Amino acid sequence: MHLQSVGVGRSTVDARAIYGAETRFGRAAHINRRYFIAGVVVIMAVGLVIRLWNLDGASLWTDEALTAYRAEAPFQESLASIMAAGNQTPLYFWFLRLFPNSTDTLLRLPSAMLGLAGIGLMMATVMRLYQDREITLWAGAMLAVNPFHIWLSRTARPYSMLFVLSLLICYFFLMLLRGNRSRAIWIGFTLSSMLAYSTHFTAIALPAAQYLLFAFMLRQQYKLLRRWMAAQVIAVIPALGWAYVVLSQPLSVASEWIPRPELRDLPLTLWNMTLGYDGLFEWHMVPGLMIVTMGLIFGFNYAAEERMKNRREYFWMWMIIITIIPVFLMSRFFVSIYVDRYFTLILPAVLLLIMQGWLSFSWHSRLLFRLAMLTIVITGLYTVLFAFYAGSYRRDDWRSVAEYVAERYEPGDTILLERDNTTKVFARYYAQMPDAHPDPRLAQLWNLPDTSDLERTSARVWVIYRNPNEDVHRMGQMPDFDPFNPHLSKMGEWLSVREDQLVERRTFHGVVILLIDPQAASVAAQP
Repeated sequence: MHLQSVGVGRSTVDARAIYGAETRFGRAAHINRRYFIAGVVVIMAVGLVIRLWNLDGASLWTDEALTAYRAEAPFQESLASIMAAGNQTPLYFWFLRLFPNSTDTLLRLPSAMLGLAGIGLMMATVMRLYQDREITLWAGAMLAVNPFHIWLSRTARPYSMLFVLSLLICYFFLMLLRGNRSRAIWIGFTLSSMLAYSTHFTAIALPAAQYLLFAFMLRQQYKLLRRWMAAQVIAVIPALGWAYVVLSQPLSVASEWIPRPELRDLPLTLWNMTLGYDGLFEWHMVPGLMIVTMGLIFGFNYAAEERMKNRREYFWMWMIIITIIPVFLMSRFFVSIYVDRYFTLILPAVLLLIMQGWLSFSWHSRLLFRLAMLTIVITGLYTVLFAFYAGSYRRDDWRSVAEYVAERYEPGDTILLERDNTTKVFARYYAQMPDAHPDPRLAQLWNLPDTSDLERTSARVWVIYRNPNEDVHRMGQMPDFDPFNPHLSKMGEWLSVREDQLVERRTFHGVVILLIDPQAASVAAQP
């Protein structure tokens, strides 16, 4: 028997001596160091270009406008806004205050760079855990062109930060299971957990999955469990303190906009997280969907069969299950919080389990594994490039809306929006218009049970109606809507009885402008 190189800086009599206990088969690294480094550079370059290209091409959507307000407002006002929401933690918004954020590009840049860091961290983690250069490159390539990760990286929201922290937690936890329990690993695990819990409430799924894994190996890892629990107590202190303060305040945000999920939402979530979901089913998605589905089936099967030998894939499996299924059940029968972007923390587990599933299935054929991975990469890249070409990545075109109204607003007019979040984003862009009226009259329908005074004192009413259609999967353009449909929202109900007062209508991405003459009805009603 002869020595052969495996991974980076490791030798063994046979590749199976290292990988046999974890992956059913050995995979010696056939990619030399020079090609590996070149591959990493290309993947990082592609990931950077896609995440930075035309970063301000889409206007901020309403949640991003809240981010802008919390990043730019005086600290006390920013704090009050976060606390009033009740369902958000403060770390990401405070993080943005450390950087310039006066433009859309600057506001989104930290998320984009965290998205790029996530690609590098993904490859570093896979290299460390799997010791295989080819697997590392495929993992990086899948994430670099993953539509779900790209859209979240191009959004001024905390999800790309959550991805990075989730991946760090998983890495440190798996290193602890392997027996590497140095002080640095424990500090890294505790600190990354603390930051994750202070970034997004869904991070609580990570310790839940870890604890569940301990249930299957309590006798062997009892000492580790005790130290793990001590680390969790320390890590959760800031989040618990924040929760206590927030719950003592009146909350202004609820989740009624989130529909109750159905069984079909489960596969749609996995579709979105792997290939990108835009509401359309087209022929070019079929191969990718089949490969993703088969990869997950193979991966779950492998993780269950090898659970005693391979804790790594078993952890990925439970991380997915313990995150999605309880949220689905709670959202189905109690209060719905089922939104795909809240599941960002399990994206590493989903991608790696798909990859491991195909590794276990195609152990006899390296070519089959490569074709499966290449199909996923090409499908994701096509989805992203087509969205850029068609403009469907834009959700709400508030910049054009503000420009249109600013050019036509006259003294005596009123601009009517539905609620605070749409008012903030409209006001942000309106203030940037060079010829805009300096002090427009803004009103919020949500705060007006009776609009008769507003209509009596307004020469004209500019109704700015954001598309009320919400989708827990899609993050770009939403389906068109009828602004006079009384069943869609309070604004639709208000407009439905004033259709005969319509003077002008203009449609933009995600927003409709309707110019209403409030005197038309009273004139028509005169004998």
